[in-house]
This record gives sequence, C-alpha cells and structure tokens, in this order.
Amino acid sequence: MTIKSRFIIFTLLLILTTSCLSNNNVSNQQNKNYLDDLKVENNLKVTMKGTPISIVGKETKVGDTLKNIPLTSNVKLEDIDILQDKKIKVIYTAPSLDTKVCSLQTRMLDDAAKKYPNINFYSITNDTPFAQERFCNANKVHSIKTVSDYKYHEFAKQNGLLIKELGLITRALIIVDENNVVKYIEYVKEETNEANVDKALKFLEKLNK
Repeated sequence: MTIKSRFIIFTLLLILTTSCLSNNNVSNQQNKNYLDDLKVENNLKVTMKGTPISIVGKETKVGDTLKNIPLTSNVKLEDIDILQDKKIKVIYTAPSLDTKVCSLQTRMLDDAAKKYPNINFYSITNDTPFAQERFCNANKVHSIKTVSDYKYHEFAKQNGLLIKELGLITRALIIVDENNVVKYIEYVKEETNEANVDKALKFLEKLNK
C-alpha cells in the first residue's frame, strides 16, 4: 500500500470518527433536552436502592381521575384502552416484570384476580409485550392482564408514574372505581420494596360490596 493510499484511508477514518462523535453529541443533547422538559410537580420522596429519584408530573391522589392514555397489549402490539370498561380496576405499575419483587407481586395479584371475576386486574410496565407474554407463560399468569407503556410512554407520564432518571414506571398500586376515579393508591417509597398488596385487597373487599 502506498503512502498516498494510507493517507486517504486515514483521512476517511478521521472523518467517520468525527462524524460519529458529532452525532453522539447531538443525540446526547437531545436526550438532555427531553429530560429537562419533563417537569416534576410533586413532593414525592421515592428512592431506588437508596438513591433519590424523581417522578414526573403531579402526584396522583385519591379523588383524581386517571387520564385515558392508550397502552399496548399482546404480541400483535395492539393498542388497548384499559379505562373504557365500567368496572372496578386494580392497577399495579412497576419498573419491570423481570425483577424478583415485580414478579412476586404480579403473581400475588394474579391469584387475587381469580377471586374477583367482576374486577379487572392490570399490570403495567415498560417491558415489551413479547417479554410480558414470556413472563406470563413461564409463571402461569393468566388472570391479571399485562399491558405495556413502552410505545408511547404517556400513560405513566400523564398519570404521575414515570421515573424521570430511568424512563421506567414507578412501583405503585392503584384501585379505581367504574368511572376511573382513584379510590386507593400507594406509591412505594423504595422501588426495591413490595407494595402492600394485603392492605389494598382489604380495601378492595370493602369497595366491592
């Protein structure tokens, strides 16, 4: 290879490297701008393994009406509106099904769902529907419906459930009535801890009478 050829190759590699670095800088700036635009409008104190994290938007409280945002269901990636039916709904949100705590609690709620055929139970994470289906089949979870916010990231953002720093959904347990008015909600203060499922189910028993 001649000196001229080597020089040309070196120049091309330098151009490509500079272009990649420039694109990465633009991408990083876009990500920073996106995160800066996510406003935290609450006083929630939530941690992940002891490190404080921020929840986007306003805190959802008893008496609020959940915002109706499409989620994604099943491996056909179909949109679903979980709030359209006139039923009491139990909604468990979590960072991912692929963790010990999320897995355990989803199975606990699946068992509870079998006892309340007139109530809809949902588990919402940002896992893809493909991962959710694998989890359900592997753990024989069929009574609670797993749905995903991976496509739009709007259900969590609009309902005060999105972790700003991680892009995941915070762990919470919500019960809404037939009109999607929040009757019970627990924001779990430490993401690696469990929601108080027993307390929520006792409340559900009273609400369902």
